[in-house]
Amino acid sequence: MSEKGQAPPPRVCFLAERQVGIGSAAGALEPYVRAHANVTWLDVTYRKDGGFIERLPFPGRVGGTLRGYLQTGAALRRGPFDALFFLTHNPAVLRQSAVRRTPTLLWTDVTPALLDEQADQYAHTVDKSTLARSLKHALVRRTFRSAAFCVGWSEWARRSFIKDYGVREDCTAVVAPGLDLARWSMPERRVEVGLPRLLFVGGDFQRKGGDLLLAVFREHFRGRCELDLVTRDPVPEEAGVRVHRGLTANSDALLALYQAARAFVLPTRGDCYSIASLEAMARGLPVIVTNVGGIADIVETNVTGLLVEANDGSALRTALDALLTKPERCVEMGRLGRRRIEQHFDASKTAHALMALLGEMIARKRLNEQM
Repeated sequence: MSEKGQAPPPRVCFLAERQVGIGSAAGALEPYVRAHANVTWLDVTYRKDGGFIERLPFPGRVGGTLRGYLQTGAALRRGPFDALFFLTHNPAVLRQSAVRRTPTLLWTDVTPALLDEQADQYAHTVDKSTLARSLKHALVRRTFRSAAFCVGWSEWARRSFIKDYGVREDCTAVVAPGLDLARWSMPERRVEVGLPRLLFVGGDFQRKGGDLLLAVFREHFRGRCELDLVTRDPVPEEAGVRVHRGLTANSDALLALYQAARAFVLPTRGDCYSIASLEAMARGLPVIVTNVGGIADIVETNVTGLLVEANDGSALRTALDALLTKPERCVEMGRLGRRRIEQHFDASKTAHALMALLGEMIARKRLNEQM
């Protein structure tokens, strides 16, 4: 007990994957949870430069799995902890005993069952062996059901915990990822002079629907607007199209592109969520985005943006025309989008919601120990 008779702050271990979208959410969350005493944070990268595991000829993902096991073990040895937090469920699967022993919160954008549904878009291989699929499903199911809370970024993910893995509904929740709103501030917005610019941000150009956007632009909109394409893929520039490569998340160059655009367009074919859409709304842009995965939780249709169906070039053309012909509407939708981000996607509020769930888990365990 402390001098004032209060229990010390709980010790919580955060183990966070750092893939592109996941990494952005982790980076925004980290400073807020580090502000709480007794927080241990580990980035799970599944790789160590120059490591001995990385020099061995393991097949497939075996080497990465072993590295992830070692990384999570190093963090857990700093315990004991009052609670564990995993972003995503993947590193938790490697530490089943820790999940069963310590109150655990799993926070993820997608479940394996949902990812399998988008396998073609993600170039994700679904095991052909029924036995292998069953074993993997059983491991994930056991992990989810052992956790105190399974928290999805979206209602789409939350429903999968229940439907696909048998998690009790009262052990599930939705907490959306948040942005650092000091970094993603809203510039002054007004109807621009000259041709309006549309912004696309997607590393995987085809999966994110960049090719469809480019085709619709070529057929219907060249001369009416300009495109800024941010991607890692080798897309050539052409009349009215600028291609930007090597831009990092939160970079000044990327922020400038958001500021110069009239709207953000992401006709993605496969996605679990869209951090880029959140960033666009934070910068005061209306968004045109596809109704896949958990994206419907982000956009208020006809208020902050427009939802279209995947691979529907006609719907995409209609949505683009609606925003290009009504610049004042874009400004208003952008203003409402920023307000929605402040209300629902602020990283400080995300951290508060997650810490509240962690506190509930810890209190529940202490109460059970006293009974």
